[in-house]
Amino acid sequence: MKRRILVALALIGLLSVVLVSRAGAATQTTRDVTLIADQAVTVGTSTLTRTDSGISLSLSTTGLAAGHAVTIWWMVVNPDGSLSVLYGAGHVIDAGGAAEFGGHLKVGDTDGAIRGPGLLDAAGADVTLVVRDHGPADPGRVDEQIHTIGGCNPTCADLQVSVHTAS
Repeated sequence: MKRRILVALALIGLLSVVLVSRAGAATQTTRDVTLIADQAVTVGTSTLTRTDSGISLSLSTTGLAAGHAVTIWWMVVNPDGSLSVLYGAGHVIDAGGAAEFGGHLKVGDTDGAIRGPGLLDAAGADVTLVVRDHGPADPGRVDEQIHTIGGCNPTCADLQVSVHTAS
């Protein structure tokens, strides 16, 4: 009888460990980065990692203008239908026209938001990453160019996208 109780307790303990480890597990999706003007043209890849507390991006792309200020924007469609647009990352592009970006967005964080309530559900939100060109980097305004939706020199253009739908 004592042996059966010990075996049952051991099984319950194992099941608890499995359930806890799965609850905190991250999921990743990798998608193409394509031109907005022609989504049949692939220019890179992005990986979106989802955890209970937020999402992270890793985006590698090509075909950008050397010396231009470029930003990445999160477009988040939450399960309740609300749309949020938030700053993701930015920098000036090197001579080769290729770039790598990384960023993280926590659930409930509205820093860098230009619209909406932010990320409400990391697992359930559809996320589109938008690559935005702010024109040639202006030394007097480069910080504004790589950290805001504006800072256009002379204009801004959304060039590329990568779409990560919730599973």
